[in-house]
Amino acid sequence: MKIKETSAYVEGLPQSFANEAALSTLDVTEGSVSTDAAARREFLHSALELAQEGSPFELSVRELIAKWGAKSRSRAISRRINGQLKRNGLLSRPDFRKVGLDSQVSLEMLSGEDFVPEDETETAGEDTADNGAVDEVGITLGNLPSATSGVKAIKPQASLDEAITVMLLNDYSQLAVMSGSRTFTGAVTWQSIARGRHAKHEATLADAVVRADVLPYDTELIDALQTLQEKDFVFVKDQTNVVTGIVTNADVVKAYGELATPFLLIGELDQLLRRVISKNFSLKQVITLCDEEGNRRLLSYDDLSIGDYERVLQNPGNWAALRWPLDRGCFVARLTELREVRNDIMHFNPDPVSDGVVAKIRYMVRVLKDYV
Repeated sequence: MKIKETSAYVEGLPQSFANEAALSTLDVTEGSVSTDAAARREFLHSALELAQEGSPFELSVRELIAKWGAKSRSRAISRRINGQLKRNGLLSRPDFRKVGLDSQVSLEMLSGEDFVPEDETETAGEDTADNGAVDEVGITLGNLPSATSGVKAIKPQASLDEAITVMLLNDYSQLAVMSGSRTFTGAVTWQSIARGRHAKHEATLADAVVRADVLPYDTELIDALQTLQEKDFVFVKDQTNVVTGIVTNADVVKAYGELATPFLLIGELDQLLRRVISKNFSLKQVITLCDEEGNRRLLSYDDLSIGDYERVLQNPGNWAALRWPLDRGCFVARLTELREVRNDIMHFNPDPVSDGVVAKIRYMVRVLKDYV
């Protein structure tokens, strides 16, 4: 239920919340989202009121994360949003981290031991992790666009010719056989059709139907790889057991391909930075800046992180020693930005890295190659 369409529900809210709702504080149409902390608190309070009334607030994942000023679900922003939802007695259903950016979620009430009282200050709510727990989420089937793009299906009583026609007209390699959105019979494929007709010249649809796996949307992609390798595809169901899409090997190749390019570029960037540091500064100099207490036990340049490179290069004396005709402030600012990108990539942000970000990594690699 969209907030902006529910004036009847506003009447049941405390006056301060009703006033804010009337002023479209919860209007999440593109271009109208406020990332102000006070507006966000009001949003969370009002969403809780609606959840308590049994009419949860619905919005897309893209609209939800925009409330926190984000365009993608980095590890940090996901933990921040998840923590604030819990502290306000809310959860997103389905989990906003496990579906696509344009998937709809509803903000529902937490119950029992999952409830965490709301912090009194925005600072605590914003900056602390979710009870200190690290709840890592990998790429799920639900993160892939095809998992929620809908499923074309035919009924079990359909003819085999109908199945073939639908597959030809839509360029499908697989077709679901279903009697309802939750009643899944199986699937037909070109291979199963060929086998059915090879075994029986007058084969019917039933002769060509094969068993197909239907996996929950929150299944991590890596856990589905063996099934995909064996079957070439899996169907995906949402939290209500409605079949919402299909994931094929082609979708997996695309997903991992989108990860591979920035991953490899970050690896090249790391190697170049390590070469700069090792050629120009002694390990003792580096340890003094990065691990003076000796807690990390840095024994070689290979033990350094991109954050260590940043600390070394932002030191004015070290930068001067390089004699690079470049501005230290601009260079280190970009390196800081790319460090955050690197963390997102290494923690498998479910949202693709934008072309603009990939270009920034390429530019930095290009600059470093000119001076290494």
